[in-house]
Amino acid sequence: MTDDQLDEQEKTWGKLHDRITSVLDEFGVADPMGAGDYLVGDDNYGFRCNTVEVHSLAMLRSAVIRALQVQLADADDWEIVVAVDIPGTEDRWPPMGLIIHRDEIIDDLQRSYFPTEFQDLAYEGSRAGTGYD
Repeated sequence: MTDDQLDEQEKTWGKLHDRITSVLDEFGVADPMGAGDYLVGDDNYGFRCNTVEVHSLAMLRSAVIRALQVQLADADDWEIVVAVDIPGTEDRWPPMGLIIHRDEIIDDLQRSYFPTEFQDLAYEGSRAGTGYD
């Protein structure tokens, strides 16, 4: 990557980080130790990606995910990776989450682990994940 590409990546990453945080603040409480509803990752590894850990299944409701997807409207080839990280489930639940793009959502949630009220989560424009995602 050239210096200009790195500068653009950092600028876009920071802009999206702020947008994601603002959106999620409307739906829940941030807490890096898992006591809140979510955590927006603060580490920029140079990819076209921002990360979110959800500590509450309520943060997977379609309104929340759609609000995150809207933030990518002007961010070509960027994604938001949403990892399910519910405290107390680490040894019982497999890794799972969503990859949100501007025009699709890759859904790798394994709803059979969720309580009944969250097993019917659905996202417009989503598809199941594959080994290539």
